Amino acid sequence: MRQVALALLALILLVPAAVTVGAQAPGTGQSATATPDPAGLTVAVHVQADGDAKWNVSVRYELADENETDSFASLLTDYRNGADVGPSADVFRSVANAQSDRTGREMSIQGVSRDGSLTRGENATGVLSLSFTWTNFSVVSGTEIRVDDAFSGGWFGDLRDNERLVVYPPDGYSLDSASPASRVVDGGALWDGPQPFETGPAVTFTRGTTSAGPPGNNGGVPWALVLGAAAVALLAGGVAVFLWNNRDLPVDGAETADGDGGVDDGPDGPEGGAVAAGATAEAESATEADETAAGDAAPGETAAGGAAAGEAAADESEETEELLSDEERVERLLRENGGRMKQRKIVEETRWSNAKVSQLLSAMAEEGRVEKLRIGRENLISLPDENGD
Repeated sequence: MRQVALALLALILLVPAAVTVGAQAPGTGQSATATPDPAGLTVAVHVQADGDAKWNVSVRYELADENETDSFASLLTDYRNGADVGPSADVFRSVANAQSDRTGREMSIQGVSRDGSLTRGENATGVLSLSFTWTNFSVVSGTEIRVDDAFSGGWFGDLRDNERLVVYPPDGYSLDSASPASRVVDGGALWDGPQPFETGPAVTFTRGTTSAGPPGNNGGVPWALVLGAAAVALLAGGVAVFLWNNRDLPVDGAETADGDGGVDDGPDGPEGGAVAAGATAEAESATEADETAAGDAAPGETAAGGAAAGEAAADESEETEELLSDEERVERLLRENGGRMKQRKIVEETRWSNAKVSQLLSAMAEEGRVEKLRIGRENLISLPDENGD
């Protein structure tokens, strides 16, 4: 297996030589030199829609003690200030010039920046990072972007242990193919060492596709499954809404609210108005019961006694109500209202659904217990002996 060529070999060899720790050797007064070996290398290439590519080359070091940690902190400061240590953009400038002649596209290295990080502690780690933009790195053809000829010639070499290369697509593009076979991570092609590349890696991205990536890889998004699940969710939601909106529909043969039900749809819907009106009527009835109890109380009775009497009357009314059938409740309601009521008012007073009231009144009319008179869009319900008018 070939070693990493030209660029990667240069940047790997530059860093260890610069990381030198000046520690006193015991009993000698001499400085001892410690040079950590690179623990890992990551090369990330972010391809752009115009063919440029933003590169990030990161070399990671594991620092064994405080001496190495302090030494790397000093090195990181020098590296950020442009010292001739660590990964160098000059190496990539030489490669870009050579590849310009090879591909026939003018290439250059622009926007160079140096940075890094240092993590102290038991597992101290230092990182030196080089970032830059490589212009005309890839070939844009219609809806396709190819990354291949810029790697040609074998300059990149092979990946060794603890070395990684990942090539990411632009926004709106997905991985179509990669050679040699790669893993798919965040839509990009990923190779971990050891990995030979022969003449270099090759990747193709396609705009607007939903490919699952190269054969043998499952990093793509299963859009068919996602869309199918969304369709099922929408269907289930539609069924739930339909059932909720039609929970009070009458059974076969029952009259509808727009027919004999005669209930006008207000801004809150027919049943919303009925519930509100029923709640108001119930509150008014309770108030009247309390007032009656207070008025009938003997001079010596206290307000608490009047309230107790009102509660007793209310309890007795509720018990009587429970003993009545639905038909008897309607008849009593009609008698309490002069023998006739609009069907809408019955819905409000009973707080029953439109469908239930419509069915009940139709059955009572067939039995002769009430009479129904259509007036416009409403029904007037009367007791048989109160319909002479």
